Amino acid sequence: MDFKTVIELEKKLLDPSVRKDSTAVDQLLDDSFIEFGTSGRTYDKKIIVERLSEEAPAVVEAYDFSAVQLAPDVIQLRFKTRRRTEDGSLTASLRSSIWKKSGQNWKMIFHQGTKTIP
Repeated sequence: MDFKTVIELEKKLLDPSVRKDSTAVDQLLDDSFIEFGTSGRTYDKKIIVERLSEEAPAVVEAYDFSAVQLAPDVIQLRFKTRRRTEDGSLTASLRSSIWKKSGQNWKMIFHQGTKTIP
């Protein structure tokens, strides 16, 4: 199983230096990517790549990862995050993402975040 690989890729997407790099984000997200954000809005790949490059840096702690093999080349990750922004505020969320292997590379095809109590 490629669970460790996919978890590392997920953590990479939480790294502020990667999030600012549009090319890196573009390579990690599938062209069909969709996100249901904690705001309740839906975003496609183009919007996410643009928004992440403009995002204010934040420290994000990801933990309690679990992985489920949905198909031979499809993995769902479930985990939690705590995010501290520049102003010191703290938010928490439950997260779920689906990764699909495309050739030799894993790409995220779906992500959802749901706010929880920090």
